[in-house]
Amino acid sequence: MRRTNGLAIAFFIATFAAGAAVGVVTDRAMTREQWGDQRAMRTRLADDLGMSSEQRAALDTILDDRNRQYDSLMAPVRPGLDSLGALARQRIRQLLTSEQQATYDQMLREREEARRQEKRQ
Repeated sequence: MRRTNGLAIAFFIATFAAGAAVGVVTDRAMTREQWGDQRAMRTRLADDLGMSSEQRAALDTILDDRNRQYDSLMAPVRPGLDSLGALARQRIRQLLTSEQQATYDQMLREREEARRQEKRQ
């Protein structure tokens, strides 16, 4: 009975962590889709609200803190998400012709470069 309870609790925790990770990833993707990169999103938000320079600095602090917290929440889940993504990319490539694979590979390289650029900002 205790082993069953332990497994149930472990399953619940894993499910919760996976759900949180999916939520964070979805939130970031949707935010990026709606607002562009992080710097553009912050500028647009501050401009749209007519924030003063002090408010903008405080906004940056709040968002930087949020991002650090997201990153710490994602750290234990990230390897699993990375594995799922790699497997999905591998399966997608298997569906494609050689020409499509070349285009798909280029798209992945461009997406990775865009992520690197965003992290530098």
